[in-house]
Amino acid sequence: MRAQLADELIQLSPAEKRELGEALIASADADTADSRQLTDAQRTELRARLTHHRANPGEPGITLQELKTKLLGARA
Repeated sequence: MRAQLADELIQLSPAEKRELGEALIASADADTADSRQLTDAQRTELRARLTHHRANPGEPGITLQELKTKLLGARA
């Protein structure tokens, strides 16, 4: 099915390819913008964590590098 779609896309005129490309970019931009929006639950959690941190500034945490390692390690 993907090969058939690719063949059909190749047959488009340059103007149609450009229009499709622009539509895909706009769609990707919209998806990215939507994914950056925090949910109410996320916003509440972040505020609670910030409040906790401000009340307990000496509490040990982790570095940004440790966080990156932990998150990227979880994907593997």
